[in-house]
Amino acid sequence: MRFCHCPSCGERLSSRDLGDEHNVPWCDKCGGPWFEMFYCCVIVLARRGEKFALIKQKSPEQSERDKYVCVSGYIKTSESAEDAARREVYEELGLAAKSVRFISSYVYEKKQMLMLGYCVDVDEGEFKLSDELYAAQWFDKERAASLLKDTSVGNRLIADILKEGE
Repeated sequence: MRFCHCPSCGERLSSRDLGDEHNVPWCDKCGGPWFEMFYCCVIVLARRGEKFALIKQKSPEQSERDKYVCVSGYIKTSESAEDAARREVYEELGLAAKSVRFISSYVYEKKQMLMLGYCVDVDEGEFKLSDELYAAQWFDKERAASLLKDTSVGNRLIADILKEGE
């Protein structure tokens, strides 16, 4: 998100070069810059042993209903990224996290997001799906990777996790 008006005082922003940064939105009244903002999310592969959980989300687009994806969600202002990864796995799958491991960060340009990728090992138990999902299922690493091959960030996350295991 690029600001046109100062979030503090409402003045229309001008543009200023700051060091190596060019065309930074600047408030002449407040005397400060307003850098672009983006949303920060987690993308998570829940794992139990050698199996990965993938989900089918409810989507207004019929074509998306049959697509398996990773658990993901926005980071709330009151939580760490690791807490968000735990929360999203619990909210969407109903499974408690045993361990949370950061894998990598990924830029998701389509939605102007920074996605922080995690692998979350989960406790035994049955799925208790959120109302946001149609289904969840466990897959071995080869099948999970093939199902995620057409998803930009999910594909990179599982590739990075599998690369670590080599």
